[in-house]
Amino acid sequence: MRKIRLVSFFSFLLLFGCTKMCSSGRESMTPEEVVQAYLDISLNMTEVGQKKELMKLTTGNLKNALEGASDDVISSAFIKQNFKLDRYSVVERRDRTPRETEITFQLSYRNLGPEKTVKLEDAPQTTTENTVSVVKRDGAWYIADVLGKKTSIDFILGDEIKPAPGGSDPGPAEEAAPAPADATPTPATP
Repeated sequence: MRKIRLVSFFSFLLLFGCTKMCSSGRESMTPEEVVQAYLDISLNMTEVGQKKELMKLTTGNLKNALEGASDDVISSAFIKQNFKLDRYSVVERRDRTPRETEITFQLSYRNLGPEKTVKLEDAPQTTTENTVSVVKRDGAWYIADVLGKKTSIDFILGDEIKPAPGGSDPGPAEEAAPAPADATPTPATP
């Protein structure tokens, strides 16, 4: 009898605990977590069907853009690109109203090319700072629009830059002597 009560009690606790944990889903995500979830999915997509996962995190203009994008566009924008994420950070959060906020985040990644043929150390590093509008609807946060974007790309250059064929590398003897201070400049010919 005591064993039955104990099992019942633990079953109740397990059920209550699971219900509590299982119910904490989209509604418990902060705006920053929604943005991070969107980036996690978009940077690691392997099939076009994952577009639905992105759409679950969006509303408004961004959702309309995803809905209207063809499978080819989704494939070339998300799947055929091979990125290695270096860094993600939230730069700023601006609460506009209790139901609308703006998240500015910075993302640094390397593009390994469509065939992943580029070595990580040779891949160009892209750093982008984006601002997105995140709104609360039906108790959950959704990304509504991209408000601003600044991107820079750093290409890796080789350690050695060689002159073009036929060019000369001025040595110490060929360096021009400085002009005297009272010398008049020679007029340039057109």
